Amino acid sequence: MTVKIGDMLWVKLKGSACDYGYGEVENVWIDDNITSFGFFCLINGGYRMGLEKEIIEKPTARMTSKLFLTRKEVNDVLKRKK
Repeated sequence: MTVKIGDMLWVKLKGSACDYGYGEVENVWIDDNITSFGFFCLINGGYRMGLEKEIIEKPTARMTSKLFLTRKEVNDVLKRKK
C-alpha cells in the first residue's frame, strides 16, 4: 500500500491509551525502504507517527465503535461550549 497525504488510515500504535489509531495522513517520510507517516489521531488525540507495515487494513467492530464514541463525545463537548 502506498501512503499519501490526505489518506485516512487505521494504524497499530504503541504507548497510547488504545493500541490503534485513526486519522488523516499529514506527512510522509521514506527512509531506507521504510515508509513512515504523521497523522492527528482521532481516537487518542495528539499527533502520532505510524509505519506503513503497521497499517490495519480492516478495522474490527470494536475499533469502529470506539471511533464513533470518541466523535460523539467531542461533538457533545462542542455543543456545550456554545
